[in-house]
Amino acid sequence: MTEVKICGLTRESDVEAACELGAAYVGFNFSAPSPRRVTPGWARDLAASVTGRVRRVGVFVEEGYSEIEDAISAASLDLVQLHRTLRAEDLQRIPRPVLAVAHAGREEEIPPGTLLDRCAGILFDTEVAGVAGGSGVPFDWFLVEGRTWPVPLFVSGGLSPENVGESIRRTRPSAVDVASGVESAPGVKDRDRMRRFFDAVRRADDSEAPR
Repeated sequence: MTEVKICGLTRESDVEAACELGAAYVGFNFSAPSPRRVTPGWARDLAASVTGRVRRVGVFVEEGYSEIEDAISAASLDLVQLHRTLRAEDLQRIPRPVLAVAHAGREEEIPPGTLLDRCAGILFDTEVAGVAGGSGVPFDWFLVEGRTWPVPLFVSGGLSPENVGESIRRTRPSAVDVASGVESAPGVKDRDRMRRFFDAVRRADDSEAPR
């Protein structure tokens, strides 16, 4: 199955639902401008609701290394998702595997192979000014369709129960990442939409399975 990351979680009940439905990753956003922003203390409580082998991901933009380390410690983060130009120093100083982020169509944002090879994956998102995830706007999947990567590919940006299947068929990602597409309000997940999202992922995987 294509792995699913439910991002922008702010409620313990939504973390529990994501785990029950089969998420491989849950994401907590620590970026100040985000309407889904959580503090390290808040994230600690959310992380306590994670069950099974679900990995905890912290989303950061311009936060400093000390802030990232505080969040890692508080929420027992497994991965750091970095919405900025990746530098060698980031990989040296961040004590967790890094998920690099690039905006679709911005080739200059893709880390060079010497850095990308050391990442946990690359996530493509839609470019919306001042927004680090959760924009609700899909990008043109043609921009990554048919390409191969040395690390796992994560596809984000405006995914929903209605379009995630087509995205999977077009981009063949290792994982899909959703926030606003399964919400009733920013940071408030809708369990029925989450369930429908997972169902759509499974249908897309089944349609691509060898016969």
